[in-house]
Amino acid sequence: MRSRDPRRHGGHQDENYRDSNHYHAEYYAGEYYSNEYFGDDARHGIPSGRAGIVVRAARVVSGIVTGAVLALMILVCGAHYLGGNGDFPGPGTESVVAHVVAAVVAVVAQVIADRRRGPISVAAAIVVVFTASILLITQWWG
Repeated sequence: MRSRDPRRHGGHQDENYRDSNHYHAEYYAGEYYSNEYFGDDARHGIPSGRAGIVVRAARVVSGIVTGAVLALMILVCGAHYLGGNGDFPGPGTESVVAHVVAAVVAVVAQVIADRRRGPISVAAAIVVVFTASILLITQWWG
């Protein structure tokens, strides 16, 4: 014998169960739910407002730099692979490792810059630009 679903067949007689507004304040009026995340203007724990222009600009610049570091990593890894299979010398293992490490640091810092707000976001963006500049100085212009 199959059991009947109480939601479809009226098994629950409590009108609050069927009410579409069962998260109303009268049910959650305790101290446990009285902070900025559960107010009327809360958006699922996300603080309201946009990031400032400096933070957004830092994110844009660091995102572009992160993409460039990833492109350089792919280029160097491809040249290393082709150099190992062909007759021309490619970049060494040290250069490949430096590019991979720089790409990992840049991506992790970019994720932090994108997910955080304020000074932490700007600091992570600075880490991306600093990592890329060290990579360029040591591996390309050195």
